[in-house]
Amino acid sequence: MRKIFITAACALSVAAFSPPVPAGDSPGAIVIRDMGCGLLDGDGAPVFVSSDHAVITPNGKTKLTCQARGLSNSTGRAVHHDFASTGMLCGTDLGFTTQWHETVSASGNATLTCFVR
Repeated sequence: MRKIFITAACALSVAAFSPPVPAGDSPGAIVIRDMGCGLLDGDGAPVFVSSDHAVITPNGKTKLTCQARGLSNSTGRAVHHDFASTGMLCGTDLGFTTQWHETVSASGNATLTCFVR
């Protein structure tokens, strides 16, 4: 259930609000802020937050960064999540990716970064 929540929350929250680009136009990077994203807290529970930043470059690369504060983390230490440790995909405007990592500090501050190349 967690895998579905994180993947769906990231994909839907970013993809649903992507501005269309007319054919033939050659714009710079598209930046989308604060549309919401899903990540994991330090205990591995899914959390949805509104603080994110997605950049889509003209050559099709995407970087999604999601940040949260005050998340639960009962481990007392920094926790690292990624595809290898969770088997979860990260969803962005340009699709799903295994290229992501998240760190949740001992105090509950988290940063999730996803890359599509």
